[in-house]
Amino acid sequence: MTDERSAAGDLTDRPVPGRVAVGTVTRIGAVRQEPFARRTGLTVAAWGCAALTVAEVAVSAAVGGMSLLAKAIVVTVVVTAAAYVLRRSAPRPGEVDVHHLWVKDADGAEHACRVRGSIKQGLPLEGTGVEVYGRAEKSGSVLVRELVADGGETWRPRLPLPQRISRGAEVLTVALWAGAALAVAWLLVFSR
Repeated sequence: MTDERSAAGDLTDRPVPGRVAVGTVTRIGAVRQEPFARRTGLTVAAWGCAALTVAEVAVSAAVGGMSLLAKAIVVTVVVTAAAYVLRRSAPRPGEVDVHHLWVKDADGAEHACRVRGSIKQGLPLEGTGVEVYGRAEKSGSVLVRELVADGGETWRPRLPLPQRISRGAEVLTVALWAGAALAVAWLLVFSR
């Protein structure tokens, strides 16, 4: 018993990036359907890049006259149209399966874990020793990115295709607005 506790203690004492807990699966909850949440960081980044682009367009009239203003407006209108089409054509993500499980570490603390998406081989059985990789949420639960069993078997949840497409559209929208901000800045510097 002491050998198991000291081995688990040695494992949890070593810092590993992304690892939230090391312990044993004590119980598994029911699968629930939860709404797919958008990432607020991506939304803030897209709005920030859009605001920067609009500010650069406002400055372009004073710096380069009407021709520079027209070019900056064309870039902004094209990106606005592309972002609108991208947002409208991306599927509306519905609900996603969320599996709940609890992992008890060597110190006796129990960690509530949420696994979003599907797992082909199913969740580990109760009593399985696992390392939990993911992110601790404000609520205190852990959003699991990966589970690794003592034997080396790994479980990685995968979001359904509509949710992955929606997330990709969010990232692409940020990239479009960042590109627009860079294009208008380039116009401000080199189009005189």
